[in-house]
Amino acid sequence: MRNYSLVLFGSMILALAACEQPVPRSTAATDDYYNVTAYIQYEKQRLQRKQPAVLKSVTTENEPTETIQADSLNWDEELTVFEEADISKPTLREYYTREEQELPDGSTAVTYTKKKDAEAPVEYLHLQLSPEKKVQYLEATLLDQNLLFYSKRKAILEASPQSGRLESYKVEGVQKLIFGDSLHYSIQANL
Repeated sequence: MRNYSLVLFGSMILALAACEQPVPRSTAATDDYYNVTAYIQYEKQRLQRKQPAVLKSVTTENEPTETIQADSLNWDEELTVFEEADISKPTLREYYTREEQELPDGSTAVTYTKKKDAEAPVEYLHLQLSPEKKVQYLEATLLDQNLLFYSKRKAILEASPQSGRLESYKVEGVQKLIFGDSLHYSIQANL
């Protein structure tokens, strides 16, 4: 009977151990990739509430530059291109090489470059983060290409070094349909 009790007790211990929560994996791999989408969504919400005055210039090929001062913009549309530059998703990580450099002011420069033959829309992403890990500068090159359409965009965002709040952004690009002319454009906005 005593052996039966020991076997029963041992089985209960093993059963409890099997139900124990697994130890979470190290987050070091995820720390290597800044969540650009979370940052941009936060800025979209903040700017949508605040609606700061914006000086915005748009230039298209063969047209004069149009500059407007806007008191209200649809920030969801304005900043979408920067969300597209997010490579923190686990399925994209294997497509990039990562280089990190600590700068003299204590900030960190991180550059992600797409590996040759990788199927990913972001060719290049460069971030400069403050010592508190707030965005100071973001630059991305995005490429979208298929049989009918070609689009290449360079997007640059500058933020306050202290707060990480967006101060200006610029998007330069080219679009081309296979049976049409290419269109070069540039958008510059300062808050």
